[in-house]
Amino acid sequence: MSLVSTTIDKNGVATLTLCDEANLNAMSETMAKDFKTAVQDLKAKKSARVVILAGAGKAFSAGGHLAMLDAKRSLGGEENRAQMLAFYESFLCILDLHVPLIAALHGAAVGAGLCLACACDVRIASNDAKLGFTFLKLGLHPGMGGTYFVPRIVGPGRATELLVTGRIIGADEALRIGLVSKVCEREKLLSEAHAVASEMLSCGPAATAQLLETMRGDSAHLEHALAREAVCQSVNYGSAEFAEGLAAVKEKRAPKFSKA
Repeated sequence: MSLVSTTIDKNGVATLTLCDEANLNAMSETMAKDFKTAVQDLKAKKSARVVILAGAGKAFSAGGHLAMLDAKRSLGGEENRAQMLAFYESFLCILDLHVPLIAALHGAAVGAGLCLACACDVRIASNDAKLGFTFLKLGLHPGMGGTYFVPRIVGPGRATELLVTGRIIGADEALRIGLVSKVCEREKLLSEAHAVASEMLSCGPAATAQLLETMRGDSAHLEHALAREAVCQSVNYGSAEFAEGLAAVKEKRAPKFSKA
């Protein structure tokens, strides 16, 4: 069974849904493969004019899958670097669709999951959403393009504060700082996303594609950021700091990091 489902309506609004409810849609290598396949299928069909990215169950995404992260502790640095670049690309290939991307966030939207949402052009959150770039709480450098996308959305100062503290914020604060553009009740989240999609559909598709290319910035800058993130994470995976961060999550306690 695929960990990503795809639907598309008669107007060309496609919905990609992360479907690993048992793990709060944590991003695993299996999900990465399924996500890339789903995006490639949409790209081949050329029928999507807007894409809504959502999560099934109680959360949008809890970030990186802990079992996957734990397994990386036994791999070499170069292998982890290459694997992380491939992992990022499996999700960020959604940018290859060249259509507006709307992330519909509810419940936990953290870590790599929130970074993926930040790759989207618009983010809408339900009032129960809890958002955070929690990488450093694990002793792990941010990845999935977070160091590129987040400063472009909320500015470098605010981005640094969010990334370096790893703190969780609610939907209202996310709206206030511009991380999301709209907050609604949980049961109205997808209908609100479709309402935004409907407005996008009233615009010229060729001009829209041009604008998205303009607004998303130079892809070379994103590639540079991803390369830096992959190198840093490959170092982190073999560290005692990362081992402690993972242990703390598993044991549901605060990490006890030593001084660098």
